[in-house]
Amino acid sequence: MLCRRLPLFFSCICLLAVLMAREAIFLLGNKHVISKKGESNNQVFPSTDDYDGADEGQTVVPLYSHNPSTVHGELVTRFSDRSKYLRAKCAEFRGHLPHRLRVWLPQAMYYSQKYNILGCLIAKAGVTTWKVHLNRMMGHSGNMESADDIKAINMMSLSKLIRLVTTDDVTRVINVRNPIDRLVSAYKDKFYNGQPRIPSERVQKFFQKALKLLGRPWQRGTVTSISFREFLQYVIKESKYGLEGMNCHWRPVHTVCQPCTTKYKYIVKLETIEEDLALIKEELAISEMNVTLKMNVNNKSRTSDDYFKGLPVDLLAGVRRLYEYDFTLFDYVIPDYLENTHLKKKHLHNRIYF
Repeated sequence: MLCRRLPLFFSCICLLAVLMAREAIFLLGNKHVISKKGESNNQVFPSTDDYDGADEGQTVVPLYSHNPSTVHGELVTRFSDRSKYLRAKCAEFRGHLPHRLRVWLPQAMYYSQKYNILGCLIAKAGVTTWKVHLNRMMGHSGNMESADDIKAINMMSLSKLIRLVTTDDVTRVINVRNPIDRLVSAYKDKFYNGQPRIPSERVQKFFQKALKLLGRPWQRGTVTSISFREFLQYVIKESKYGLEGMNCHWRPVHTVCQPCTTKYKYIVKLETIEEDLALIKEELAISEMNVTLKMNVNNKSRTSDDYFKGLPVDLLAGVRRLYEYDFTLFDYVIPDYLENTHLKKKHLHNRIYF
């Protein structure tokens, strides 16, 4: 009896193996959204101190379809929709465009002469990954030792850089990220996620300035910590001295890249960076770009929203005011705990009088 059942058993095992092999081949074939035939680029790059802050588990917006024949068109539509949305929102401000939407920071501009790409690259939104790509476009190994070489302001005169910002024959790129995730990423990176430590040389300047504005004593070489609530208080206080003077790691995007007066062909979001870069690589034929590269991906034990639980209404309202244009221009949903702050403040005000 056992001998008669053995052929059937082995047949089932073989069938299962075939199905698993087909599934593996399908997953491998769809690993890259867009890829060149015969391409193999799995180089590992060293980490740097200039963190992207791309956290594991962050929200990723998938393509509408995983059919390779339609992916290209969907990506083109995605970029087109982002540009149209940005122009529509900017049009709403026409006639009373806030001064900060006209601000431009030359130090945030990076250039590749080989591909004629000008990028306004925002800290904590994938900038390190972009720097690796741009360094490789210049023929460097991909490490960050030559990061200053790709800064546009170091490569040309300011007048030429201004021309590149306005001329039509340049491919301009801007990278953005959900303001909430960007704030949390900056806090985790520059302030050790609130863990008591002796600040290293890399982050001493962040602690020193923050503690000064918070009215807390600072002494080099001592264990210290800053809570997320204190970090937000510091960010808001810093902004009151002028948005142009804010630290680049949390300075609002709309005060860096002139989103309403500069025409960007590609608005790259960190949430969809692999798919976004895949289309840019294909359209511009950038052989040096590895679209699966993500520098400094961190484990994410808490969601960004968790950091904002229980914070005072006035503090949340300050965050909303500071980053409202970033939410609006780049089509990010303002979370309820920020969106409803004006209602909560009104409720508290009524309680005082009644």
